[in-house]
Amino acid sequence: MTEKNAVMSQPPLKAIQCFCLAAQHLSFKKAADEASVTAGAISQQIKILENWLGLTLFERRARSIALTEAGNAYYRRMAPLMDELVGVSQSMQQVDRLRTVRLALPPAFALMRLGPALPGFCTQHPDIELRLSASPLLYSLQEAANDLAIRYLPQADERYDTTLLSRLTVLPLCSPAYLAEHPALAEGKLHGVTLIHDILHQDWHRLVRRYDLALGVTRHLHVDQALLTHQAAESGLGVALGDTLLSRDALEHGRLVIPFEARLPARRHLFLAHSRKRPLSPAAGTVKRWLLATFQG
Repeated sequence: MTEKNAVMSQPPLKAIQCFCLAAQHLSFKKAADEASVTAGAISQQIKILENWLGLTLFERRARSIALTEAGNAYYRRMAPLMDELVGVSQSMQQVDRLRTVRLALPPAFALMRLGPALPGFCTQHPDIELRLSASPLLYSLQEAANDLAIRYLPQADERYDTTLLSRLTVLPLCSPAYLAEHPALAEGKLHGVTLIHDILHQDWHRLVRRYDLALGVTRHLHVDQALLTHQAAESGLGVALGDTLLSRDALEHGRLVIPFEARLPARRHLFLAHSRKRPLSPAAGTVKRWLLATFQG
């Protein structure tokens, strides 16, 4: 049997699906609307099926269609099979969704905190497939069909089921080399230094006012990502404001130091959120418990 003949010996499944839709509605247009194609495409697929069967399935009238006797018999046989095919496919899709968890989270947290912890999660839960989306926007929890979201918020958002992951404290950070170059920093004197500002903790003015710091002549560097803020500080470009969660690893390993003692409660803290409108899947519940056990505190 040639390859072409082998292909032709297989029933045209797409055409059968189009036929069942047209037979159900007795309308090519309604079948097309349900399949999101044109009525001409439905008609063409049915011609393919009729040619394959060697039967006429529809009587085509001026403004309507009707099943022929052969078409009616074929539909009665095929409709239950097509329903079963759709049902099995949907149930398998649901099984996949039950083990897949979509988590949206801030980019810096994803790289600096979640990334190092992921190998442990994958070892503990090899049956759960995580799909991560780095986004700072809470509304993506619903619009992007995410199961869970980690977000910086001033307080719990009542629209969602929110749990506090970490209450943050803001503090100044710089590299050991930068502190050595600017020893007056140890006394809180900022004259001649570069202040690094980022979008997460825009709190230099609060810190200066709260501790009556001596500004003098200072330069400023503005970045829009916390990850870049830390990289700039570690590279010796100036003094940044970090927090007790994102900056922990760099402080513990000595890449950053606290040049002078000055701390403030952050204006936004880290929360874990999910929709109140639908229950979490078992897999999403497992991920939520792991996130709380790993990062809450």
